[in-house]
Amino acid sequence: MQKIFSTRLDEATINEMDRVARKLGISKRQFLEDAIQLHTRQLSRDTPGDDVWSETLGAWNRRERGETTVRRARRAFTRAFARHHQA
Repeated sequence: MQKIFSTRLDEATINEMDRVARKLGISKRQFLEDAIQLHTRQLSRDTPGDDVWSETLGAWNRRERGETTVRRARRAFTRAFARHHQA
């Protein structure tokens, strides 16, 4: 799926992108996609140890048990529901 992305760029940057894209025989869109992917790979190479799993799995490291968290969330939801939907 493609999405529209709008940004303001310096005119010199746009001219340079246009010139290089024409020289390479690719579209400006393809040039930008390639540049973003290249930059992303470069950043991930420069910062070893960055792992999406270590960043996201930490959300489950909690001091309390899961049942306690669920019970507390249900209690808060029930109170809010009762407050807004009184008979």
